[in-house]
Amino acid sequence: MGPGTNNKNSNEPRAQERKRPPQGSLEATAPKRAKSHNGTSTHKAVPIHHKKGVPRSTPSGTSTPTAQKKGHNGGGGPPNGRPGARPNMRDVRAIAVSKADPAVQDGQLNVQSFLDARSFELKALTESMRRTKASSTSRAFQIVPITLRRRTAAHNHKRVPKRLQPRAKREMKQDNTPTVNSKTRKPGSTRNRLRAENARKLGLLARRKKLLKLKTNPAGDNRTISLRAARPKIRRNTLNDPVVTNRKFRRRQIHKTWLPTHLWHTKRARMTEPSKPLWRFAIPLTPSNKSYRPTHRAQFERGAMAWDMSFISTIGLAGRLSGVRNVLKGLGLNQDSLWNDRGARWRTGAVHWSGLLKKQSNSKTSVLAPTTIVWSPAVEFEDEDVEKQQRRLFLRVHPSVFLETFNEILRLARTNNPQPYVEDLRYEIGAIDLVGPSSTEALMAVFKPHASDATHPLAQKFQSLTGLKDPASLPLGSMFAFSAVDPRLSYPYQPRRVAPAEPFGAQQHGNLYEILSAFHQEPARSEMALFDRDARFKASQLPSQKSINRRKTKGAPGAPLKVTSDDPPLPILALASRHLTDPQSPGSWTVLLPWKCVLPFWYCLMHYPLSTGGNPQFGGQDELRQLSFERGLPWFPGDVPGTEAGNAWELEQRDLRLKKWQRMPKGKRHNYETLNLGGGRKGEIGDGWSCAYEKLFRGKVPQDEPEPSTGNKDVDMADAENCEKEKAVTAAPSNPLADISYIPKSTFSNLLKQVPATPMPPRTLVTVRIRMITKGTPISCARIYRLPTGGPELLQTSQEHDPSSMDVDRTSQATVADVPASIPLPGQQQPSRSLVPAPADLYEQWLSLLPHHKNKQHHQPQQQQPSNSIRKNTPLTVEDRQRLIAQQLIAPVLALNGSGAAPSASAAFFPPHSAPPGSAPPPASSLLSTGHPMCPDEHDLIGFVTKGEFNLRDGRGEGIASLSAVMAAEELRRYHGTNTTTTEEEQEDVDDKEAQKMKNGKKRRKTKPPAKAKADMRNSVATRLCVVRNAGEDVGRLARWELVGL
Repeated sequence: MGPGTNNKNSNEPRAQERKRPPQGSLEATAPKRAKSHNGTSTHKAVPIHHKKGVPRSTPSGTSTPTAQKKGHNGGGGPPNGRPGARPNMRDVRAIAVSKADPAVQDGQLNVQSFLDARSFELKALTESMRRTKASSTSRAFQIVPITLRRRTAAHNHKRVPKRLQPRAKREMKQDNTPTVNSKTRKPGSTRNRLRAENARKLGLLARRKKLLKLKTNPAGDNRTISLRAARPKIRRNTLNDPVVTNRKFRRRQIHKTWLPTHLWHTKRARMTEPSKPLWRFAIPLTPSNKSYRPTHRAQFERGAMAWDMSFISTIGLAGRLSGVRNVLKGLGLNQDSLWNDRGARWRTGAVHWSGLLKKQSNSKTSVLAPTTIVWSPAVEFEDEDVEKQQRRLFLRVHPSVFLETFNEILRLARTNNPQPYVEDLRYEIGAIDLVGPSSTEALMAVFKPHASDATHPLAQKFQSLTGLKDPASLPLGSMFAFSAVDPRLSYPYQPRRVAPAEPFGAQQHGNLYEILSAFHQEPARSEMALFDRDARFKASQLPSQKSINRRKTKGAPGAPLKVTSDDPPLPILALASRHLTDPQSPGSWTVLLPWKCVLPFWYCLMHYPLSTGGNPQFGGQDELRQLSFERGLPWFPGDVPGTEAGNAWELEQRDLRLKKWQRMPKGKRHNYETLNLGGGRKGEIGDGWSCAYEKLFRGKVPQDEPEPSTGNKDVDMADAENCEKEKAVTAAPSNPLADISYIPKSTFSNLLKQVPATPMPPRTLVTVRIRMITKGTPISCARIYRLPTGGPELLQTSQEHDPSSMDVDRTSQATVADVPASIPLPGQQQPSRSLVPAPADLYEQWLSLLPHHKNKQHHQPQQQQPSNSIRKNTPLTVEDRQRLIAQQLIAPVLALNGSGAAPSASAAFFPPHSAPPGSAPPPASSLLSTGHPMCPDEHDLIGFVTKGEFNLRDGRGEGIASLSAVMAAEELRRYHGTNTTTTEEEQEDVDDKEAQKMKNGKKRRKTKPPAKAKADMRNSVATRLCVVRNAGEDVGRLARWELVGL
């Protein structure tokens, strides 16, 4: 046994002989002494960790090995050949220190001893740092970039970055970890085993056929046959087949189509399930990296983000101008600004237009989807009638409504003579979207004009956009059409160097402003190559990557390649878009290009080094919806119920939320049947996992067919689950949202401004933006209420402005709410519904939650509390608790008024500060345990939240919601003397002015404002206020809504 090991059976002392450490240590404790094997007394170096197993320092500063267990050999490895355990980190990090006599002796300092002692300690510290770095506790699979999500240990060393693969393989070998190799893995099932066996046999058969062919014809076939590449067929007035892909992947695309960048995305993003494609495409949903906050930063702060938007469908329409114009007017493009002189630039192909397509059927107009329309510039001839010119245009629509839109365009085209023709260009034209401050920089670096278009005005103008941070700075509808060079010729790209001595100063900004101001002065281009079928086909014949690599080997490393005749020009069309109403919202780029040219541009775009650092990020559908949410825009189709695509999305999400709710443990999910909303109301309004828009337009419940309710009894978790399952099973198979339609913001505003007031179309929804005023964050399926109604006043207003809505929509018809009763009296039959009036000042309670608003003077004078009531914010005594329990027990009796009939106004519950004098104390069951105002009743329900979360841009909870158009108009008309078209910022200014007026009126007590002015001030403050309550929760939050449009 070596001198550095310890053994229980050994007679040798544990302390080994050491040299006396240098003197001069200034330790306060006395040095410890130990006897060595020769009997001499030496100074022992004591490590910092005074625990068992800590190594002891050697004269050179290194530590000896720890004690080996019995049975281990002294060579450091076990007898069976298995490598030993990794060293203990506590031993590795131990720092040896010396405890010697002090360097000060007889009042004098021994300088040499003092320096030697400090040198010894520094060497020990350096050695400990070296050992700690060499013996790290982290494994290779744990060392991943910070942008990646954490993951568990992987038994395949190829699943870690390449630079860490050797280390991972070494660590697995040391720990005897069973590794996995995909090539040598055994089939896990009989089917996989048979497939592997068939693949092996087919490979042997192909090899034999090849050898047999060489034997019969040793010289081989020396003939060279050059064939023209097959040109894809584009049939007119019918749907076209998807692109022909590699035979290896053809069976995987039977029921769906891969995007051009599918293989690139599958390695870096979470895709749709193979058996459940989204809109007949395999679409990336979200990146594998952490992406929520980086997405926000890429849009507003720095960097860029890109999407492969090739799934957006493109429809071609061509024919005479008169026929094309008739088709577009049939799709709802009836605005005068499109067909008069103001729309001349759009019709000549100088700008693009974005709007809504509509469908007319059975004297009813419905919205199809948002679209973008681009005209091809007309080729003018002398003595030619303008109406007979042959024109072409592109319509880009969402894939969820492609079939419906294509059939509608085809139907309208057949009504014209001569008939325009329609083309399905879904697999002919792809697209890439970019957002962010560095999006223009990346776009200009990758999409460089071809030599044939280098002198064109649009190409030169595109190259002059250096320094442009936001595409929203460009004029509305700006676009650039030119031919670009293959970006692989310049790969890899060098980062754009910005000289610190020459920043982007006032002169460069002035030049950029001149370019932007003179943007629309040049005439439109005579033609666009992207509209030419032959140009798109030639652009698809790109040279292979192998041929480009061979060309690069002949040049200098990193040098760009020269463009040759084998490099065809690639036609592109870059569209700059922006928010129509919000000037602070950033813009975006949309690049249209041939389908097979998307992958080369995408690969080079993702690897372009930005001047701000890093590369452009990529996103999926979740990031698209997040950006629309942060901009305050609805995302189609999820935030636009009422359209056919929006209704289908809502029904699909209902099923997903229901399955998710059923998978959750009973103790962790909401029990919607037993939800207590206060005032004896029990149960959620509709299903908690759905936006029950059918509840908004439901008529009065017949008296002979009462709604079944479980509010009169307590339901346990098992019964609640069975009840929900029965609801899902017994639901009608028809679409419950089929008769609900969507009304655009422009149509809603026009109907609202008409004098006399025009009633809103029944059973329609309008999209709004919800902003929480104080606390709270709305989530999907949250319920939205208006402020509690006042009864007769509102009823009169509703009948005056909207008489048709009283019998169609569920407006406020009474001051009471239909709620289930709490506990039936003994011997009496509990009715299915009982009428319980709401608190008299519930409206003022909600209005008092507005911050920095002096609305207390609108409250009724506080009444004196009865002696038997319990005051708020006072410590509860034993008598108070007994009184509180008694109030809870007698609450049902007070609610039923002792006769089982509807209680009178005096028997209704009131908050303690508003109880009428001489009345009974409010029952505790009518008040929320949080002390928050009670939520309004079901007759005040006006809509649901489709998307809600914390908005990183505004720093508060926000949401996108859909409200009943009739009830939204009723709310805007409810407050007289208030402008119904003001925005939230204008409303905040009004609030400040009214608060200042109130302040001035407070100082001058003699000039008291009249009652009408008080009502106007109160109404201006309450405009667009609402109460938002998440599904399954009993507390509502105050918010303000604002109209938004697509």
